[in-house]
Amino acid sequence: MKQLIGGGIGVISGILLFGFTLVAAAVYSPQVRETGYSREFGLFLSALWEVGVVPIVLSVFFFIIGLVLLFKATDNEWKAKYFLAAEETKPKEKEL
Repeated sequence: MKQLIGGGIGVISGILLFGFTLVAAAVYSPQVRETGYSREFGLFLSALWEVGVVPIVLSVFFFIIGLVLLFKATDNEWKAKYFLAAEETKPKEKEL
């Protein structure tokens, strides 16, 4: 249960941080246009670079860790539900 809650929080945190970083770059784009930006990257990517790469990396890290925890919790529940039930209903072998 703890893995399920932790995984959900990790995934939601990663998504929110990624989204807010993109919104911050979009809001900052007009200021970058006035001060100058790299023609190679374009306006939005230059603004995203100035906002920072660290929030993007953290959001990807949170998202991946959250997914791992969710898959672990789901796998543990699935094994407990189906494998243990299959062992209990398995017919006994006949003795010779």
